[in-house]
Amino acid sequence: MNNHSINILLSIVICAAQNDQEHLMEYLRKAYAEGISHEVLYEALLQIHLFAGFPASIEGLNALHSIYGDQHVQMEQSDSALFVQRGEHLCKEIYTTVYDKMMQRMQNISPDLAHWMILDGYGKTLSRPGLPIQDRELINLVILAMGSWKQQFISHLRGSLNIGISLSEIHNAIDILRKMGNIPAYDFAYKIIEEYTAS
Repeated sequence: MNNHSINILLSIVICAAQNDQEHLMEYLRKAYAEGISHEVLYEALLQIHLFAGFPASIEGLNALHSIYGDQHVQMEQSDSALFVQRGEHLCKEIYTTVYDKMMQRMQNISPDLAHWMILDGYGKTLSRPGLPIQDRELINLVILAMGSWKQQFISHLRGSLNIGISLSEIHNAIDILRKMGNIPAYDFAYKIIEEYTAS
């Protein structure tokens, strides 16, 4: 997608994550007029349950349906072995040299959550076709900024750079938070990015 479409996409997920239904509908209408596909928006709104909760995804997808109408959506067949395989592959691609250390730490905290992170987070959700991982990580960054989740933001910032997202693309993504009036989230993200790149 071009920068304009990415900006609309991120505006939509920000509105959905903060339960701003009025502006969510406005941006969805804009997306429809711009020809942004239902599949792309469906994947983005489905994904946000990871960091914004199921209510955000449910209400966001309900709004999407009200604008785009009935669409044929093929439910992905549940395959735990496949989800774990592709989840591990994607997680290693994102975390690179710190993958083993990160997974050991997660195992120490909770083996259940460590498994769910790979199975549900990276395997079942972030590895889905229909939206490139680069776009998915930009979505993750803006939502993590909204919740002021510092360590998770740093992890996904590092991961975003590892998969080829440029700093200018990351700055563009968080600047949408400022343009939409979420100054605390913008300030939070900007400060962390500056500290990370200076270290």
